Amino acid sequence: MKVLLMGNPNVGKSALFSRITGARVTISNYPGTTVEFTRGHLKIGENQVEVIDVPGTYTLEPTSRAEEVAVEMLKEGDIVINVVDATNLERNLDLTLQLLEKKVPMMVALNMWDDTKHRGINIDVRKLEGLLGVPVVPTVAVTGQGVKELINRLSDAAISESSLVSREERWTNIGNMVGQVQSLSHRHHTWLERIADVSVHPVGGLFIAAV
Repeated sequence: MKVLLMGNPNVGKSALFSRITGARVTISNYPGTTVEFTRGHLKIGENQVEVIDVPGTYTLEPTSRAEEVAVEMLKEGDIVINVVDATNLERNLDLTLQLLEKKVPMMVALNMWDDTKHRGINIDVRKLEGLLGVPVVPTVAVTGQGVKELINRLSDAAISESSLVSREERWTNIGNMVGQVQSLSHRHHTWLERIADVSVHPVGGLFIAAV
């Protein structure tokens, strides 16, 4: 079985890939191009699963060589894990809905889940799952939160019943969806949260480690 991790650039996709596959990975160029992708493996029971970190893309209507490679690799996958930045749901759902139209078994990793709390973003995960028609799992790639559930639910990956629509219709659907599942609230960070934020900062983390 071949599992593809697909998502926009800078959504934590590579960090999630590392959490899933560990350190033994292979970096290759896609045939005929200089575009790199990373391949690793995951063992589920007695089965060996190949996991591929597909080059980041904003769309399946490619405007660059990397996006063209992402579209080509989509044809090779058995399951797609769409990695979404939970703090920027509206922008990320554009690719999500395009992937759903391809009728490939799919699930969504709602990554950077911890940042939603910091920013006062509330997402109804179960409702989003119902609207998309595929499993949705909140994850935090840098800590590993939700990764075990994501792997355990691979067998639940589903093909959505969504139909092909125009770009304008897709953005209308995204707006309606976000309006139903997301709400914003103002909150003050606790001192423990502030320390936690500093601890993962490159400079602040070194200072705390030294102390």
